[in-house]
Formats: sequence, C-alpha cells, structure tokens
Amino acid sequence: MKFAPVLSQKYDPASLSDYHLILAHEVVADIQYAEYYSNLGEEHTIILDNGTVENGSVQVGLVDEALRILNRKVICVAPDFLGDKDNTLEASTEFLRKCNLPEDEVMIVPQGKTWKEWVECFELFEKIEGFRWVGLPRIAEDFDGGGRSWIHQNAVKIHRRTNGMNRSLRFHLLGIQHTIDEVEWAKHFNKSILGVDSSAPLKAASASVMCKDVEDFRTLKDEVGYQKDLVFKVQNRIKELTEYYSFIGRPYDGS
Repeated sequence: MKFAPVLSQKYDPASLSDYHLILAHEVVADIQYAEYYSNLGEEHTIILDNGTVENGSVQVGLVDEALRILNRKVICVAPDFLGDKDNTLEASTEFLRKCNLPEDEVMIVPQGKTWKEWVECFELFEKIEGFRWVGLPRIAEDFDGGGRSWIHQNAVKIHRRTNGMNRSLRFHLLGIQHTIDEVEWAKHFNKSILGVDSSAPLKAASASVMCKDVEDFRTLKDEVGYQKDLVFKVQNRIKELTEYYSFIGRPYDGS
C-alpha cells in the first residue's frame, strides 16, 4: 500500500512517494502547486479531490477547471458530503452523469452516519456504475460494529455478487482518523487497497513527534501552508509513513 502526503508541494513530496492526493481548489488558486503535479511523470498516481468537504459545498466547474490546468491523467473524486448519504448520492450521481472520464479515472466516496448507511449508499452506487475507484472515508473508523476494514469487506462482497471476479474495484483510504496503525491491516490487501492519504507528516512535525507516537491525530493542530524550518522534519515523517505502509511480498500492480 502506498502513502499520499497531503501538504504543500514545497515539501517536495514527489521525491519520497509516487502516490498523491491533491485538492482541486488549490490547483486553481496556486499555479506553482498545479505545475508541480502536472509535470510529474506517468509513474505518479494523482488523486484529484473535489474539495467538497473542505469548502462545504459543490463548486460548479471547479473540478473541470482543475482538470484543464493539470492537463494530465488523474483519478477524479466525485462530490461527497461527510456522513451524508443522500446529498452524496445526489451530487455524485449528477457528476457521474455529466463527466466524460473513463471509469478507471473516477472515484466515488460513499457516505453515511453508520456502517449500514454506508453499505446502502455503496449498493446504490453499484447500480449507477461509471467508476472503478472507491474511497473509504476516515469517519468510518468510528462506526459502531466495524471500521473501514468492515466496510471494505462488505463492498468487495457486494461488488462480486454483481460482477464476479471481473472488473475488480480499487480502494483508497481517505485520511487517518486516530493513529497510523488503525489502517495497518490494509497494507496486506495491496492488490485492492492501493493507498492512504493524510496530512499527518506536517501535523506530527509541527508537534515535534513522530507519526507512530501520535495517539490521536484529531488532537493535533491542523497545519496549513509551508514552513521552511520544518522541511527536514516533514520529509522524515513522509518517509516514515511510506515505509510503514509498504508491504514486501506481492508485487504492486494495481490490478
């Protein structure tokens, strides 16, 4: 499994990882940010987040503008609303209906307040189709009765009932909720769970601790922007998580 650091391009994350999650509104607002990622080689996988969670609403045309600026293949995340099944389905269905991207360049993010709601949301997405990637939100770690490992298992079973072993899905873990080891299990499923993203390296560096020593990332300050004096610390923690989530055994091929 790969790690995607979510932070300023000035920390040069691509020197330590070839897996990235970037924000559509940052691409549109910051030409240096956009150029950094648009100029990366084809070996780099880039997930373009729509920014709905950060902005609180769907910004019409934002993703299209970001795609135009980047002018390269990315995995485009359909709009989602944290914990809100109905609004997520409505916004994502509209997105899937209008977008002209091939399915292997589209990620849906089912949502819900409980694991049952999340599964219901995913089942409805399965009827719509038009995507190959599924994002597993970090709030699912707090679902009663099961975290992201549980909803991942359910999604795989539901998908196989309809598709058999054909057209396998690709999963991505959206963020770290509490600790880095809450998703350690996922690296043993690196044929289907391709990676996890987080701003954890910057949060941990700002608090002068290693990521492995953080007991709950939600208690750390949400750092934004670039701090020159933290470059070495941030890169050290990117390396920490890249190595921690890697799994030596089966070859990574994304199939």
